Amino acid sequence: MNQEAPRLPSDSWRQVERRTVLQTPFIGVWEDTVQLPTGQTIDDYSVVSLPDGVLIVATDEDDKLIMFNEYKYAANKEVLGFPAGGINEDELPIEAAARELLEETGYISEELTHVGALDVYPSKVVHTNHVVRAKNARRVKDPEHEATESIGEVQLIDLEDIAQMQRDGHFRTTYLLAALALTFPDYLNRP
Repeated sequence: MNQEAPRLPSDSWRQVERRTVLQTPFIGVWEDTVQLPTGQTIDDYSVVSLPDGVLIVATDEDDKLIMFNEYKYAANKEVLGFPAGGINEDELPIEAAARELLEETGYISEELTHVGALDVYPSKVVHTNHVVRAKNARRVKDPEHEATESIGEVQLIDLEDIAQMQRDGHFRTTYLLAALALTFPDYLNRP
């Protein structure tokens, strides 16, 4: 995780000091002293860094979305989502997407396209989610979930149903909605 402040325009905020609050392989938390362009100083501006991740919007050979319910500990609830995970140090987002799709669903796809990179909450969090589109995925084996993953059975969702599912509150995470907006805007906005 990068703890160095990026170069900013001279009329922007300036990092005066950085104090490490927590540093693990999964999260970095800092408390910065920053000087604003007005000259005002903030002594306790918190910054969180997370490893970059990948989110895979996959469809099978029948053009159905590959999704599943997964328990999310911090929110203490199950959410409907796409395959997703961290990008290893030696991986490109496309490679991480292929690995995560196989691990979490048992599906593979030879048609992977990087759709975009999304900053989750750039005011406070240093973390980019890469959205990858996987087409014509096919199941080749059983999923192999990590110990920290509580993933349910794969659900194949008809694209025609996603607008109603959104209206009914089935899509509760910003990254899922952002990924759908990037990959299937016409389906997401149907009446």
